[in-house]
Amino acid sequence: MFIVPLIGVVLTLGLVVKVLFFWRKKAQKPVRFFSRKTLFITLLALICDLWAGYLFYMMASVKYEIALKDHYKESRSHFVLTQDAQYGELLIPKGSLISRYDAFDNGESQVPFSLRGLQAVRFPHPIQVAGMWVTAIEPPRMELAWDQHVGPVMRFDPNEENGYGKWVYDTKRPTIACARGDIVLLEIPLIDHDIAKEFGKPEPDGANARFRPSEWGVLECEKGQEPIKVSPAYTGNKPKKSWFQP
Repeated sequence: MFIVPLIGVVLTLGLVVKVLFFWRKKAQKPVRFFSRKTLFITLLALICDLWAGYLFYMMASVKYEIALKDHYKESRSHFVLTQDAQYGELLIPKGSLISRYDAFDNGESQVPFSLRGLQAVRFPHPIQVAGMWVTAIEPPRMELAWDQHVGPVMRFDPNEENGYGKWVYDTKRPTIACARGDIVLLEIPLIDHDIAKEFGKPEPDGANARFRPSEWGVLECEKGQEPIKVSPAYTGNKPKKSWFQP
């Protein structure tokens, strides 16, 4: 595929050199330029150069399409909410910085709004999630907005589930005291669903999303940690077509 363009370049350069020599000789005495051999080489070079141009056009088009799809995917992966949006049990307020990954987003120019694949959120103001006032979430982590007692606290009981162990509520310590800026580590139980039936399909979104903070439990508070990092909103421009693209 790429050998043909290389041959075209070599033949074209050879013809250019031949033309230069031709004009030098022509100045001294008449010389015939278009012999059968030269005509054949010229035709072959033209075919190779046309193929090279076509390959260049196709590669540029593919590159543009990839950049365009990446643009649309990034714009839907890192953005600021322009209105309140429901995601499972949580109503995410307008102005929240969203970071999400949707494996089913193929970079289409227009798709319905979705929070599917939510990874992290930084709220414009403290809101209550799982009974705790927080400024950012990145499940299973939440950043506390101010000093507070958080719970319910959970502990691992190795005697549960026939010796396999299970996270249970800690009745001796229902809450723990945490400070502003602490990172709360959570136990998030799995939500039962038909894996085989839903295989290859997008997860539920909106109010039906499998996002239930009411079922979360507290494991511990990490102190002295960096704030939860949420990727900034994507501000890139839509890729522009080159003059040779369709």
